[in-house]
Amino acid sequence: MQLNPTGLAATLGVLAGALLHAAPVSAQADPGAAPAPAPNAYDETSSEAGTIVADSAVLYYQEDDNRVRVIESETGLTLNSASGLIVSGKFTYDSLTGATPNGAARSRNVVQTFRPPGKRGGPLPAAETRSEGEGDTTTGASGIYEVPRGRLPVDAGFKDTRKAADLGITLPLASTLKLSLGGAGSWETDFTSYSGRVGLTKELFQKNTTLSLGFNYERDSSKPFTGIPRPLGSMGETVIGTGRHKIVTSFVAGVTQVLTPGWLAQLNWSHGVSNGYQTDPYKLVSLVDRDSGDPFAYIYEKRPGRRVRDSIYAGTKFALGSAVTDASVRWYHDSWGIRSWTFALSEHAPLGRSAYVEPGIRYYRQTGARFFRNYLLLDEDTPAFVSADSRLGAFHAWTFGLKAGVRIAHNVELYGAAERYIQEGQRFDRTAPGSLARTDLFAGSKSVSLITGLRVTFR
Repeated sequence: MQLNPTGLAATLGVLAGALLHAAPVSAQADPGAAPAPAPNAYDETSSEAGTIVADSAVLYYQEDDNRVRVIESETGLTLNSASGLIVSGKFTYDSLTGATPNGAARSRNVVQTFRPPGKRGGPLPAAETRSEGEGDTTTGASGIYEVPRGRLPVDAGFKDTRKAADLGITLPLASTLKLSLGGAGSWETDFTSYSGRVGLTKELFQKNTTLSLGFNYERDSSKPFTGIPRPLGSMGETVIGTGRHKIVTSFVAGVTQVLTPGWLAQLNWSHGVSNGYQTDPYKLVSLVDRDSGDPFAYIYEKRPGRRVRDSIYAGTKFALGSAVTDASVRWYHDSWGIRSWTFALSEHAPLGRSAYVEPGIRYYRQTGARFFRNYLLLDEDTPAFVSADSRLGAFHAWTFGLKAGVRIAHNVELYGAAERYIQEGQRFDRTAPGSLARTDLFAGSKSVSLITGLRVTFR
């Protein structure tokens, strides 16, 4: 099961890799000059030739209300040869548990019962509700579970593990031209992904300008625990298959420019296309009564089989001594109708010669997909595509973070980070029928993530 990309994915694989590895821009001012003694240990570059870097980190991620919990361990090894050849490898292991929203809307008046698709023997009843009962969500051995009145419908039986590996190599083709190749794989019980990438970077004007091009190919396979339900079919119907595939291709082009010895700017454009199965097989949409607003039935969601994405990223780093200000903005648009803006700001502040802290803030806002609906009316025509997944709805989110690092020996670094993610959106729709007008329809998440890691450099 894939998780919320706006919360967890903003943390996984990003913080652990970036905590200590971004050198201040002042280190890039004159690559031909002899290096001066660093006022702070973190003024040194992170890819020093002739070194082997081992990095290991652990992440703890927890969503509020006992929703998804992730414990992730990540170990990486990077060889920086004297010739400019760079070889890197990384292995990740995740343990995922908790409860995840199933897409159905809350009901103020009835206890809701949910069941998985049938493996054989024809369709089961589309819905089952009752008005009594106030207990907690329960899940039976058959996969059937109940949600009390007024509670957000979540599948509390969510549990999975993920293993991922990544290998990369950078080859110096000439003094100012580099070729990068890599591949990655990710394996969950119900989802696998394989990808390959290639990139070129060209340095110009005494290495003050860097041009980059990259291409990535990814093949994803979804094999849900319950099988593939018929899109827009009634909850509990017989599955129509065991697995589906998706192909993702993406292209990125960018330029990085050193403006002054302590100031650089970056501009990237990326374009991606996804084709294949992009529906979430676990998500439902409520069919509600036009008068009471109570759920009468549930159907499985359906998303388009093609998605085209474009984004533009602009960032800048400004160094004043050993302090570095990092600011960025990202614009995104896709063929599903989602548009978003991301603004980020952080300040790298040294503490003495061997430590630093880095507070940061990020703001994200997106519009909803054209086919996003919190619910459907029972007597309206079913649209060609529909999803009640909150990740496809309109919302905005804040992320507040603090990173810190310290060198406990000349070649050993200890680092950590903490983040608080808060997602907000429209909670009530006063035009909704009956009791739904007074029901919280927003299923967004709030979370806390903690990272600790150790980095050792061998020279």
